[in-house]
Amino acid sequence: ALASSAEAPVPDVHIHTPLLRSSKLSERVGGPVYLKMDALQPGGSFKARGIGRLCTHLVRERGVTRLVSSSCANAGMAVAVAGRALGVATTIVASDVDRGCRLLESFRRLGAEVLLEGKEWNDADARARALGDEPASAYVPMFDHPLIVDGHSSLVEELFSDRNGEPPGCIVLSVGGGGLLSGVCEGLKRVGWGSVPVYACQSERCNLLDRAMASGRTPTPTHIYSADGHDLGTRAVAQAALDCSAELDVRSLLVSDSATLAAVGEFLDDERVMVEPLCAVALAALYTRPELFRQHGSVVVVVCGGSLCSLDDVVAWRRRAERGLGG
Repeated sequence: ALASSAEAPVPDVHIHTPLLRSSKLSERVGGPVYLKMDALQPGGSFKARGIGRLCTHLVRERGVTRLVSSSCANAGMAVAVAGRALGVATTIVASDVDRGCRLLESFRRLGAEVLLEGKEWNDADARARALGDEPASAYVPMFDHPLIVDGHSSLVEELFSDRNGEPPGCIVLSVGGGGLLSGVCEGLKRVGWGSVPVYACQSERCNLLDRAMASGRTPTPTHIYSADGHDLGTRAVAQAALDCSAELDVRSLLVSDSATLAAVGEFLDDERVMVEPLCAVALAALYTRPELFRQHGSVVVVVCGGSLCSLDDVVAWRRRAERGLGG
């Protein structure tokens, strides 16, 4: 039996997502490739796991009645989804940079209050943290919290169950701030799969982990961008991601922005599933460097999803990729 994964109750927010064999990617790689379909999570991304776990703890164990986030992307969507599921108020603080973000209306439809503060994310984040200090309120970070990492580890527990305890040859995933990587590594240790290689895929301007692994130290906080040019808000990689990268077989892999944008359209053609560029980094690694994964026998790629994409975006990204351009 698996060890208990948290002190907090199991959340009602995330679902057990399917593990599906991809015939197209299996043919490309020359061995079985399985898709862990976290694009099907409530809110559209893996963030429902960890943020759902933390929000559930805050509400059920600490009596919080308002959740606050400064994310206008997948983390904010996960907080809004969790707030609705748990029956509490949610506030999303956005900056002028995000004023035109299509997710703001999605947040409102989920019952969240949307506030505008300052010119950039740092301003909005400072306001969100101040609101989180008010009575019965709590600020929810995007990725760097032990319960978020613990919630993400449930992905590996599901793999363990779905594969009847048989480890895959490797796991391929995308890395921004490192929350997903941290959770997957925690899960690998928990189920006894600590020797499974993990390919931590990053696009050109989102390479904080690669820089940290190469230098042996945390890089200076800086803006990082997805392949389409979206500012991810994250300024530093999670310490937990650095720690697990040193402990387990984590292999940093950089992918070009143009290949990442192309992978969004190619995956939509192949699997009829739309993902955003940050998720597509892992897919791009398989599309462009299949020989790298052939040695492992079987591959699990985390299709982590994303709520920041539309069909118009996919068409535009494909055109950019055809010209060899990123964001």
